[in-house]
Amino acid sequence: MKTWKAAVMGALMTMGLGGPAMAKDAELPHAQIPGAVRDALASKYPQAKAQRFTKETKQGKTVYEVDLTSSAGMLEVNLAEDGTVLSEEQTLDAQALPAAVRAGLAASSFGSARVKKAEKERKNGTIRYEVIVEQNGGTSELVFDEQGKLLKSHAEEADEGVEHHREGKNNGHEEEVDSFHSSR
Repeated sequence: MKTWKAAVMGALMTMGLGGPAMAKDAELPHAQIPGAVRDALASKYPQAKAQRFTKETKQGKTVYEVDLTSSAGMLEVNLAEDGTVLSEEQTLDAQALPAAVRAGLAASSFGSARVKKAEKERKNGTIRYEVIVEQNGGTSELVFDEQGKLLKSHAEEADEGVEHHREGKNNGHEEEVDSFHSSR
């Protein structure tokens, strides 16, 4: 039964009928990226190299998602057509998390969990840290603010793939490399 549901959802998403909340995206070659987006990337991330460009429609607006690599690591940037940076997600080593976030994690019920992945997200001037942890055979996504307060946790059940959400309180909870500098 799960296979049938997955097949139907896959077919709906392929046809673009997955619902208004789902974004439809398409990978693009460098030449199809608007000049304003390329200029913004070159200005803000001069040493980074673009790994992948994707064009998506989110809430009726065109958004360009760009995966970048630099000496600082991996970075995913979402930009509007005019080059405005909408959000950034930077992959971090667990040791690179700020001390306040590490302390918040240690004080939570996930304190003994193994960190699988960490990201710093900047959106609308707000910084959040997303931490994927593994504990007792399960995987959870945790979201912390800059002060180390646990804002949200998502736990996936291995057998059902269902996500459980807890918010608010601290309740325990590639493709070819393409540089955007090449065609400036």
